[in-house]
Amino acid sequence: MKFNVVSPQSQTSEEENHGDPRARIESMVSKNPIFLFMKGSPEMPQCGFSAKVCQIMQSWNIPFESFDVLSDHNIREEVKTFSNWPTIPQLYINKDFVGGCDIVTELAETGELLPLLKAAHPDREFTPPPPPAEVKQINPQTAAERLQNQAGSKLLDLRSPGEWETEHVEGSLMVDQELVQEMVSSWDRNTPLMLICYTGVTSNEAAQFFTAQGFQDVSNVEGGMNNWRSTMGSTLLSQ
Repeated sequence: MKFNVVSPQSQTSEEENHGDPRARIESMVSKNPIFLFMKGSPEMPQCGFSAKVCQIMQSWNIPFESFDVLSDHNIREEVKTFSNWPTIPQLYINKDFVGGCDIVTELAETGELLPLLKAAHPDREFTPPPPPAEVKQINPQTAAERLQNQAGSKLLDLRSPGEWETEHVEGSLMVDQELVQEMVSSWDRNTPLMLICYTGVTSNEAAQFFTAQGFQDVSNVEGGMNNWRSTMGSTLLSQ
């Protein structure tokens, strides 16, 4: 799905490029049925709250435009006054301010977001996103067996690059922002994912993130690499 990102450089008129910030905000909101002021872009959000709102919109397959407030300090400050809301992101539908991350998340969970989206795009058919899958907890032995025997299984390592280079499970992938963006934008949501970190805590949180993105087969390796070493020794470990 393609999203459009509005930036000062993409505005077509000199007035929009250098005009009064409030007038520019009014113009962006009025010209687009759904508009998001955020940090970063939908393809690469620069904060977790902006990423969450983008994830919600993407789960509904909703076209929207956005503005990266990090690209323009004047817009970043004025939009808070414009909406009387102190934080970013800020979502507007049909020129009305809907709210920030917490409110948009609540509206999505209660079903109250749907009529707002339909009002913005009355000619569009809406298919509710499937409920998030549950994260499964697996031990290192099961993870090793799946990695060796289950075609397409991916083991994602959440540790630092230095730790991964020093020691990692053979065949695992080191997670960075680029890989996450690739997964969210193009990976098959039925790809079996397993996540591992030091102790299993961070990887469990990351697993919840991926189920929220629609991935249907997500597992957390309990105890992380610490548990792997104590129960599996050097099995599949690469140094």
